Amino acid sequence: MGGLRRTAVLGGLPLLLAPVAHAMPTPTEADAQLRVLNHQVIDALARPARDFLDRVTANDFLLTDTSGHWLERRRHLARLHTPWLRDGVSYEEVQVRHFGPVALVHGVYEGFDGAGAAKRVRYTDVYQWSGTQWQLINAQGTALRDGVAPPVQRGTAPAHAPWRGEDPRGDDLAVLRELNENYVRAYREADVAWYDAHLAPDYVVVNSDGSFHDRARALAEFAEPSFATYMQSFPVGKVRIRRFGDIALIHAENAYERKDRRRGVNRYTDIWQRQPDGRWLCIAAHITTHQPPR
Repeated sequence: MGGLRRTAVLGGLPLLLAPVAHAMPTPTEADAQLRVLNHQVIDALARPARDFLDRVTANDFLLTDTSGHWLERRRHLARLHTPWLRDGVSYEEVQVRHFGPVALVHGVYEGFDGAGAAKRVRYTDVYQWSGTQWQLINAQGTALRDGVAPPVQRGTAPAHAPWRGEDPRGDDLAVLRELNENYVRAYREADVAWYDAHLAPDYVVVNSDGSFHDRARALAEFAEPSFATYMQSFPVGKVRIRRFGDIALIHAENAYERKDRRRGVNRYTDIWQRQPDGRWLCIAAHITTHQPPR
């Protein structure tokens, strides 16, 4: 998972879809195809090239934009009559992660919006192999707050007692819904042992400030009593689960209240992978502020 540093978009690669092939690409082929596709998608947003995005975007595509709005495919494409990124767009810190026919692309792009304001956005794009090409099934963006560096921030996992609980069983969708509730409960209780048992070894998280943390850094933060210190309530609602074989995307929001009575809303996507033994592990999380606390 290497990074592409400060790669300029406009004037770069031609707008071409990944080569048509009926066999699942090898990991090396898939990595190359997805890196080209990442370039093409960002380029297409800056042009804009709606016909290209229409071809590469799956029918069940969902976008969580940098304002935390959920946009289905039709609404997303309808916004692309004019460029929403201007000339000089670049991207960096690209990571491609393969999970069979589903792949995650993490990165940061930088450019200027239609009003001339600079934008730095951390994004997570999810692709699925259709049998002939990679199609974009999900995307989420979070603006990088001033002072937040693009590279992944690493940490040291805290020592703790092992988790002694039991995982839910039964129908996968019911299991995933309960795991989502447990994920939020573990935050409220600073239950780092639960996270250690349910986060995949290569888990990463995009926080609401755009920072990108590895598993160890995330565990260290989950161990902190953030809810007890700062929060009055932290419910989970508007849960939507989308299944793509052994990968599941859970979309939801936290309409929270802080102890100082300020209220805000975050929207997140957690990505889970079904393991060979039937257990589900979280491989990535992405958080975007929908309403800042006020």
